[in-house]
This record gives sequence, structure tokens and C-alpha cells, in this order.
Amino acid sequence: MKTAVKLVNISKFFEGSRSKTVVAVNQINLEIVEGEFFSLLGPSGCGKTTTLRMIAGFESSSSGEIYIHQQTVNSLPPFHRPVNTVFQNYALFPHLTIAQNVAFGLEMENLPKSQIADRVANTLNLVKLEDFQHRYPRQLSGGQQQRVALARALIKQPKVLLLDEPLGALDLKLRREMQLELKRMQQQIGITFIYVTHDQEEALTMSDRIGVMHQGSLIQVGTPVEIYEFPQTRFVADFIGESNIFQGRIVEQSSDRQTVLIHEQFPLTIPTSTPLSIGQIINLVIRPEKISIHPMGSKPEPGWPGVIQEIVYLGTDSRYMIQLSPDLSLLVRRQNLGPHDSQDDQVGEAVILNFSSESCHILQHEFY
Repeated sequence: MKTAVKLVNISKFFEGSRSKTVVAVNQINLEIVEGEFFSLLGPSGCGKTTTLRMIAGFESSSSGEIYIHQQTVNSLPPFHRPVNTVFQNYALFPHLTIAQNVAFGLEMENLPKSQIADRVANTLNLVKLEDFQHRYPRQLSGGQQQRVALARALIKQPKVLLLDEPLGALDLKLRREMQLELKRMQQQIGITFIYVTHDQEEALTMSDRIGVMHQGSLIQVGTPVEIYEFPQTRFVADFIGESNIFQGRIVEQSSDRQTVLIHEQFPLTIPTSTPLSIGQIINLVIRPEKISIHPMGSKPEPGWPGVIQEIVYLGTDSRYMIQLSPDLSLLVRRQNLGPHDSQDDQVGEAVILNFSSESCHILQHEFY
């Protein structure tokens, strides 16, 4: 597969207060393939937008090389790079109609009017705004304005489209609808999307691959399944969804399995290909939805006995906090399949927790 964007040892430094150097982006190496929907995911201040701006040319890198379709673009200004950018604030021209807003970039290139008209019609049809071309931005909803901004970027036919949290101003329901629409459009037109977001669910929903950033570093890259099911660091496990993270000590091992003693009380045998040693302390993670709750005595061993500390009803599921020992509690999510699934359970009730050992994953790195 062809590489659309390649970052080689990209860093960005800013001068902070008292002449201290602030590292915004630290030695990022990344390859994004042609036609991929790639998301940069992380909390505010992690460097994801700065990385996007360096690809666009709005920020210069302090070191490293940026390639777009095998061409070095470090020295190229934004308007000479084969990319276009959609921002969270749509920056539409209020005095122009929707069609005029979309056509603006082509008019600056002095293309023939008939060619502009055809491309405007095709692009508005792509974003499902063909019936709104004579309206003004103030007459559109937030979601419709977002589509106009997207159409204005797509009509230039960039090789790579950069999107900086473009759905951030929308309400939750519309945001989810637009996530699916964006993914549909990306698949239909087939160009590379690089999408910046702090919303984990958004990244999991839309992306072919995700790059998780933290404190200026790119700490894990993978498919949504790889990022969610097999986080490599504590930060990724915590940031992507909810997790139970606990320590264990290796007490027994074979060629493909390890027996871990959790908090010196709870034995757990897990499959692993990672070479470990007897007595080694490791961190493990298990997702709350992977754990099942059963009344005491109703489920045969193996199982971990505990007491319900808290129940929070969330509609689609219920959130349980189960205390196993004075210093160990696990979060459990139980899907509400019936009308009163969680109402039969009581705080203080003794229960048994069960989960598959394959659901428990060793964190490979202790940093972050």
C-alpha cells in the first residue's frame, strides 16, 4: 500500500516562560497509508493539533521530515501542499450563499465557471446539501454548516484531508450521526483522512487506525480493536474507555501460561507469549464489561468473592463497584437485558466475579 503521509522524527519546541523550552511534540515517527481514516487521539495539550498543523504547514517543525505522497514538504507553504483542513470553527463567509462558499476556492484558481458549477453540484450532492445551495450559513443548523465546511475542503480534491475536531461544536446526537456520515463520505471518495479528536468513542467509531498521544509522544498506534483490547500502557488503558488495572506477582509458569497472584490473595492463570520470571511484578488490565457477576454459591469455582459497594443505573447498562479486599475493588459493567436487571441486586450483597483469563491483558510498558 502507498504511503500518504510519513513523519520522520518530527518534534516541535516552543519557548515558554523564563526561557524554558516546552516540548509540544517529541520525536514522532508515523506512516499513514493512502485511503486510510487515521485518528490522532489524546487529551488537550498532548500535541495532536500541533502535529496536524505541522502536516498542514501552519506550524514549522523544529526537527524531522514530513513527506506527503513521497514528497518532502517541510519547506512548502500551506497553499502549496496537497492537503486541505477542516477546523472546529467552520469560518464560513456569512455574506455568501452555500454554493458560493463552496465555490470560493475554485474561483481563486480562475477555473471556468461551468467547471466550477459542476464540481459545486457534485460536492453538495456528496454532503447531501444540494437543496440548500441558495441559503446562507445563518439559515443552516450546526450540522449543516459542518457539511458546508467539509464540502469547501473536498471540492479542492486534496490528496489528504486534515480534520481538527470538526464535530466538537455539535450536540451529542448530531455528533454521532455525523461520525457515521464522515466515515461514509471518506469511504466513498477514497482519500486519506487525518482526524484529530479527544473523544475516544469518536475515534473508535470512525478510524481504520488510531494513534494515541500523551505529553507530546505517540505512545501506541493500532486498529480500534488493538487499542481497546490490547493497550500497551497504563495511560492507554485508562484513556480509552474504563479499565481495571491491578498488580500481580508471577508465582508459576509454563511455556505458554503464567500463574499470577493478585494482591497476594487471588490466583489467576493467563496465557502469554511474553518471557517473564518467577517473582516478577506485572500490571494487568481487564475491561469492566468482561467481568460477570453471580450470586454467592450459584457459580462454581474459579471465582473471586466480593461485596457490592455501589450500583449506578445508566440505562443501557449498570455500573457496579465490587470490593474484593480492603485494598482491591473492581469496576463491573452489566448490560441491562431486562426491564429490572439491576434492581434485584443490593449494595452489601455478597457475589462471585468470573471472567475469562484471555480477557486479562498484561501491560507491556510501565511508563505513562
